[in-house]
Amino acid sequence: MPSLSVPLFRDVDVLVVGSSTAAVAASLEIQQAGISAMLAGDLPYVGSDFAGTFRLWPGDWKEADPLLHAAFSGSVPARPGAIKHSLEGALLGANIPFLFQSRPIAILRDESGQIAGAILATRSALLAVTCRAILDASEHGIVARLAGLPIQERTGIAGCVEWTVLAKDRPSSWPGTITELSPSFIFPSETGDGEMTSRAFRLSIDATVLGKDPMLAEHAARALLVDEAILLTADLFVFPPSRMLASNAARDSLADLGDGDLQPQASLWLLNGLLPVSGKSVQECGNPGTWIPFARLVGRKIAANIKPRATGRTFHAQTGGETEGHYRFAPVFLRTNLGTLDLPAWSFPVLGDYDVVVSGGGTGGAPAGIAAARSGVSTLVLETQHGLGGVGTLGLISAYWFGNRTGFTSELDREVSKYDSWSRSKDGSGWSPEVKSRVYQRLLRDAGGNAWLGSFAFGVRMSGAQIDGLLVSTPFGSGLVRTRSVVDATGDSDVAAAAGAPCRLIGGDHLAVQGTGLSPRKTLTSQYQNSDHTFVDDTDPVGVTSAFVEARAKYPAAFDTVSIVSSRERRQIIGEIEISPLDILAGRTFPDTVYIARSNFDTHGFTVHPVFMMVAPDHDPMTAHVPYRCMVPQGVDGVLVTGLGMSAHRDALPLLRMQADVQNQGFAAGLAAAESARTGLAPRQLNIRTLQRKLVAIGIIEQANLKQEDSFPLDSSSLEQALAGDWRDLKNIAILLAHPEKTRGRLMEILLSDETRRPDAARILGMMGDAAAAPVLEALVRTTPWDEGWDYQGMGQFGASMSWLDSVIIALGKTRNPIAVYTLESKIRTLDETAAFSHCRAVALAAAMISHPVLASALEDLLRKPGMAGHEITDLAVLRDQATDNLIETDPRNLSLREVYLAMGLLLSGDPNATGRNILQSYTHDLRGHFARYAQALLAENNHEALRLRLA
Repeated sequence: MPSLSVPLFRDVDVLVVGSSTAAVAASLEIQQAGISAMLAGDLPYVGSDFAGTFRLWPGDWKEADPLLHAAFSGSVPARPGAIKHSLEGALLGANIPFLFQSRPIAILRDESGQIAGAILATRSALLAVTCRAILDASEHGIVARLAGLPIQERTGIAGCVEWTVLAKDRPSSWPGTITELSPSFIFPSETGDGEMTSRAFRLSIDATVLGKDPMLAEHAARALLVDEAILLTADLFVFPPSRMLASNAARDSLADLGDGDLQPQASLWLLNGLLPVSGKSVQECGNPGTWIPFARLVGRKIAANIKPRATGRTFHAQTGGETEGHYRFAPVFLRTNLGTLDLPAWSFPVLGDYDVVVSGGGTGGAPAGIAAARSGVSTLVLETQHGLGGVGTLGLISAYWFGNRTGFTSELDREVSKYDSWSRSKDGSGWSPEVKSRVYQRLLRDAGGNAWLGSFAFGVRMSGAQIDGLLVSTPFGSGLVRTRSVVDATGDSDVAAAAGAPCRLIGGDHLAVQGTGLSPRKTLTSQYQNSDHTFVDDTDPVGVTSAFVEARAKYPAAFDTVSIVSSRERRQIIGEIEISPLDILAGRTFPDTVYIARSNFDTHGFTVHPVFMMVAPDHDPMTAHVPYRCMVPQGVDGVLVTGLGMSAHRDALPLLRMQADVQNQGFAAGLAAAESARTGLAPRQLNIRTLQRKLVAIGIIEQANLKQEDSFPLDSSSLEQALAGDWRDLKNIAILLAHPEKTRGRLMEILLSDETRRPDAARILGMMGDAAAAPVLEALVRTTPWDEGWDYQGMGQFGASMSWLDSVIIALGKTRNPIAVYTLESKIRTLDETAAFSHCRAVALAAAMISHPVLASALEDLLRKPGMAGHEITDLAVLRDQATDNLIETDPRNLSLREVYLAMGLLLSGDPNATGRNILQSYTHDLRGHFARYAQALLAENNHEALRLRLA
């Protein structure tokens, strides 16, 4: 394997690894001593020891440390969201950088063998942090394990696993011990006419009941508890501290530990249950009154013992590995280029061998795992969260909007309804998130499948163009899982991207993305909450961290916020076929249909496809045939991609991404992956009719789909009907735009001969880029005053996202005819800080495509008007302090979209004074990843003419 270049994320004195309060406390002491610290945690928050385990009842230890006092200063029991928010505030107040959902998978050592940093995995991408020391405050000592430190059994430890749950009543299905905790939680009722009481229980069970493999124990335990009385379960189980560093004599107390115990290897310090203390005294590690002050002591010791840096360092990565291979990783998005580290060949230990591995256990991934396991092949589901079901369970979007509730989805609805009276009352259209998540666990277990929770794939092993293994990070360590077939259900195409499959980044050339929410769980009884208040690029680790911090600041009174980013649009593969809005609107059929989606165009933003610039989508639902090939990435074998990562135009996604449909798509992918593993055939080589017959048998598709072929291109009769039909009908416009070469000539005839239809004929031809339409379009723009524009709206956006005149301006720009210059200039100069986003977007796109100094001057003058610029968000502390409680916040996004579009138009029009470039440069550090990525891409684009052609 050639050497690997890993981007350098930060250079600090001390890297603190862990999500606990102790990790925060030690970081504060290190920073206060003038030594720079950074915290990297594998959860989407800090406070895992309290908020993550639901240890919410403070004792006398609350006054033992300022961190504890602040985190538990509210009501008793405490709220997890308040604990997380308080600890984040402490880190921000001390200027300590932190990164959520990141985990070390290798230690960096310099040429002398000294620890010099770590490689962090953030889903399928890697980044490097260089440092002078590492503090391992992770729950299971992940850095100590990477360093190869000897670990032994600790004697005198009770072998019970504990789990805290919050419930309406005592759980009835738990086979172990149940202890009620008090006081109970008291919340205002949902109707506001009284109070509601929610009880809490600590569940315990002998660890041997859950099996010897700690990676499977959590899956086994969660599958046991399917009970509608459960309102919410803790993310983390409390495992017995049965392992410690090998020691001749375990210490009797934390106070007896020497520096050699705390620093078992040069520059590697420990702050977790692996410390060599006896079974009796290990309980001190679980006593916050002792443990948090001890963490501060360790932080001070580290600061006092930091060694000088070596000069001219070179690095190698220590993974504890044994199996070499050709490993590949997806590119990571960073805002600052600090260079790269070139590392020699890597090796990883083998963690397992499965026929099918499903990466991601959400809406599509959990059904895929169930389908594969039912097919009789060994199956593993990897899920970074601590539960299955994704946005429909952990994300609290626990109801169907639309979707075709057939096949596996109908089976799943029936199974959930067995346990869930709420689901029964809604005929399966809504559900308890906890029940549905646990039903997924049980169905997977009953089918013989396994799940590793808190785990994710961060890379792939390749054999030529074939994926034959995934590199997986777990709470207990990292390594290779060999596999014969993969379902990429990450939603971000993480596995496919790591394998080198071509992908389309969110927004692309048009900076358009559906809105994202991180919803509050206002009370314990909250079963559903949707939101849309920001943009989050799921492949951007800094942006994801920032979004969680902002969400907790938005809802400080909530019990908690969701632990999963509920985004609606992500990185997509370029597949064997791409589903277009034109396919859906024109009713295209395919020979390889694997599910039939049903929804309306619930865009959560604005559309970019020319068809929707001509005629806006309405509320009416439509059906769409979805072909198997949209799950097959170009150039890579051994993987199928489901859900938001499938190959589809972004404006088609709103109709394809409904939960009921993604569940069926995931099940189809699981069946195909199992067949691929069993036969040794690549997914693209499978007999599609064999797969379709299985899908017919369970009701996902219909018998008629077995006889269908591709209905495109349409025959001349259909084209003539569209030409003669009503051009306010989306289907007719879709047919014309889908067949430009066959309809252009007839449209020109209409343009020249039919005065009534001339404006619309010109708009259609303009959208096709035909310069002959420019005179008619220019006259329309010149003689028509500004109509009512459109400002960004996320949730609830249906219909037009631009005015009629906006569409004419864009069509005129697509002709790239210079006769438009002075008319467009005149329109630009009438705009000011009150201008609607759609008007600014239209003139910016037209100016970018035509490119003329006159247009550049007009755009620059507009951007210099008060209120038009300066809307970037680059400081996390400021973002946190300015957060509002608006679930559907649009103003910040609207102002930034308007500014960035105008800056883009100015840049591509010449930008003589670099005004547009400077604005875009400021957005390269925006905490909302889409803005930062888009600005970076624009500034890096050397061929502006190529970009203009893509816009046109």
